[in-house]
Amino acid sequence: MKYSSDTIAAISTPPGVGALSVIRVSGKEAISVVQKYFSKSLDGISSHTIVHGFIKDAGRIIDEVILSLFKAPHSYTGEDVVEISCHGNPFIANQILELLLRDIRLAERGEFTQRAFLHNKLDLTQAEAVADLINAKTKASQQAALQQMKGALHHRIATLLEELTEYRTQLEVEIDFAEQDVPEIDLDTLKEKLKVFYDKLEDLIHSGQEGTILREGFRVGLVGAPNVGKSSVFNAFLKTERAIVTPTPGTTRDYLEEVISLKGYLVKLYDTAGLRETDDPVEKIGVQRTYEIVRSCHKVLFIADSHQSSEEYEDVTHFIPPENIIKVINKTDVMDEATVDSFLNNDYLPCSTQTQTGLDALKEKLLDLIKVQDTQLGAGILTNIRQIAATRKAISAIENAIRSIDDKLGVEFTAFDLKEASTALEEIIGKVSSDDILNRIFDNFCIGK
Repeated sequence: MKYSSDTIAAISTPPGVGALSVIRVSGKEAISVVQKYFSKSLDGISSHTIVHGFIKDAGRIIDEVILSLFKAPHSYTGEDVVEISCHGNPFIANQILELLLRDIRLAERGEFTQRAFLHNKLDLTQAEAVADLINAKTKASQQAALQQMKGALHHRIATLLEELTEYRTQLEVEIDFAEQDVPEIDLDTLKEKLKVFYDKLEDLIHSGQEGTILREGFRVGLVGAPNVGKSSVFNAFLKTERAIVTPTPGTTRDYLEEVISLKGYLVKLYDTAGLRETDDPVEKIGVQRTYEIVRSCHKVLFIADSHQSSEEYEDVTHFIPPENIIKVINKTDVMDEATVDSFLNNDYLPCSTQTQTGLDALKEKLLDLIKVQDTQLGAGILTNIRQIAATRKAISAIENAIRSIDDKLGVEFTAFDLKEASTALEEIIGKVSSDDILNRIFDNFCIGK
């Protein structure tokens, strides 16, 4: 999708019957095209004005509407924009859109926001935040998107770029005026500063791990031997009988996936087939899928009961690093105190789905892993793979710059590496972006946004 100066229109509200539907029009001809079908003159109407009237087709009234006018550059897209609010009947809204499309074209996915970006109304991180806000499923992801829309990440990147520019300027001065009486840059001091800068980029990468969890959810897999109560724990988290629970081993033959909000944070739970040797071909497939699912999880709850052997836990650590495992001992309501204590001494968290004890502590354990403080959100965090990949490129360039100083390659090499780092960070906010990248970003939007 490449930017063109033609005028576009689309229905911006979701499909279905409601109180209102909104048709958005943007471009040089937005006002004149709408005027052709509107009952009142729009001549001389100032920006940010609401006008009541009727949409007509050859004298026939289509609907009573409210027009909201926004004149360039003071609009969402930076162009002339008219938003038509009609009654929320898809039949009516489509009739109005069809009238407009006699003269202009239908907007593509995300094209309104793309125009806002191209007219410098938003930077690329803010444009991505628009889509994140629309798709936010929890309070935490909503707040992360709002902070990004307010420019928190843009400000953080801009500050880093400003610091890089200072270092690059010092190097460029030495390169350009090498034959003149210009003091040589202290490369040892620059190297130490670049090490600090490297740490700042590492912190940014860490924020990206938090940001993607807020956006996409924290994945938690439940594993363990058959009949230890994985499905019971799964149901307890959901507060509903989602998984079938029976005393028969192998009841769960495929994984179940559900999403919950844990105090405003999105958590994806996976109830998996019990890990055991089996001749049942269906259960074998379920066990194989268990391995595939838990490898992609942020954390794994290893569920055990009093019959659990150390070999079962060791088997799990063969494909899941121990630091990614939270050990849980279930059915504590039917254990004696000495047995429970033996598990506690081995770092197991106790719980009982029958008495509902220990479950809150387990949830708090998970929350401790995913909580993001308001100060962190306000400082700006990365929220997607594109931003993280660009930051990693900047880190690699800074590593090369430090190495060029160690290897005494010359300031030209160091300056080149710092320019590479700047270019990578500029990709995040959209100062430099290929059409292919922009297309992938805005194709994730809905039509009308």
